[in-house]
Amino acid sequence: MTNLKEINFGLNQYCGPAVLSALTGESTDRCAAVISSVSGKREIKAVERGHLRESLKRLRFNVEETIFGGSSLYGILYRMHTHDGLYVIFVPHHVIAVEVKGTEIYICDNHTKTPLDIKQSARLTQKVEDVWRVTAKSLPKFLRSEIKVHQGFTSIDILRFNVYENEEDNNKEIMGSIRTSSYNEIREIIKALEEIIE
Repeated sequence: MTNLKEINFGLNQYCGPAVLSALTGESTDRCAAVISSVSGKREIKAVERGHLRESLKRLRFNVEETIFGGSSLYGILYRMHTHDGLYVIFVPHHVIAVEVKGTEIYICDNHTKTPLDIKQSARLTQKVEDVWRVTAKSLPKFLRSEIKVHQGFTSIDILRFNVYENEEDNNKEIMGSIRTSSYNEIREIIKALEEIIE
């Protein structure tokens, strides 16, 4: 059984979001939104490799370029058949998701729609331009939250810093802001808050 998912099609039917859907199980529209947040483009059709790489990272995948030799999809798959894992493979004007698992190799893209045994694929003679090995990261392990207050001349910003085991997962949230017209008002607000706490 493969770890690739059946593509969860939304309105977007293109290959980049479809490959992300096959890897994550998310809808193609959600995957297109992630790509859009990287590229700045509202409509996602053809996807630049750099944008796809960053989108994979945002979807919690490590991405590693690989070299297996060979130029056709068949030649690449023949050389990688003993290297279990999930892969993103670029052929001209298209991208596909592949899983090597034991003696089986599965392929999935916006044309197959569901993972397919590679023996049934019509793409085996296509030229391969690039191969990435992708590995899902474990879920973030939360450690603690820290509340910090940033005081400006006429404002107070209250921030929550969420700290995780992996520093890459750390993030901050703006809990609220208080705008004032003077430094004296800030002092009065702080004094009033202290009285509430006491």
